[in-house]
Amino acid sequence: MTRIAFKARLYVPDNLAMGMSIIPNRNQQHYLASVMRLVVGDIVALFNGVDGEWRAAIQSVGRRSCSLDVIAQTRPQQASPDLWLLFAPVKKARLDFIAQKASEMGASVIWPTRTDFCQVTRVNDDRLTANAIEAAEQTERLDIAEIRDFAPLNDVLAAVPEDRLLVWCDEASATSGDRNAVSVFAAHPKPKSAAILIGPEGGFSENERRILDRRENCLKVSLGPRILRADTAAIAALTCFQSVYGDWPGIT
Repeated sequence: MTRIAFKARLYVPDNLAMGMSIIPNRNQQHYLASVMRLVVGDIVALFNGVDGEWRAAIQSVGRRSCSLDVIAQTRPQQASPDLWLLFAPVKKARLDFIAQKASEMGASVIWPTRTDFCQVTRVNDDRLTANAIEAAEQTERLDIAEIRDFAPLNDVLAAVPEDRLLVWCDEASATSGDRNAVSVFAAHPKPKSAAILIGPEGGFSENERRILDRRENCLKVSLGPRILRADTAAIAALTCFQSVYGDWPGIT
């Protein structure tokens, strides 16, 4: 089926169905009217993470108001891979990068995790959510990655079900050839669900390593011989995982 070229694509919290009228929020109205300079009749795409993607026409547009008429569904709802990213947060700009790129790579949950050597004490959940929404709009994703509250590693691990594969990206395994992430994934059966754990740039403490070493259903992997920045490591791990197990065409 030929993809429709939309003038813009927006996430909206409203229910979507044929014939509905949608009022975008103030920032979206500014984007449509002043940035994209759309006019009445122009076609945009809408999605809400539940009802799939819909075609909508601009019914009215002005400096202070805008409304959209929902015309028809263009794609049914599809879930992203059941893949969580657990990571020790970094400074603000790089944290934004992680939220954006993890969403682009298909992570369903993005969970900032406080480890012993983590230097960040607060995380702005609203900012991470905004980044995840923007990434979903740009990449034609149909759902929004869930941003979970910043929590200690022990609490996060306790909330990861035992049947969910935990992928531990261990910087101490950097020189171990048999821990190469792609090779380890290729030799392991495709999991129904997984969580990738990325530590801080100072690594995991000895106590954390003991906890992870004892955990069942845990794969320890290396991301190569160089010690990566936390934001780089997160995207490298997601790329390795998705290249073997993901929803890319040709992967079974």
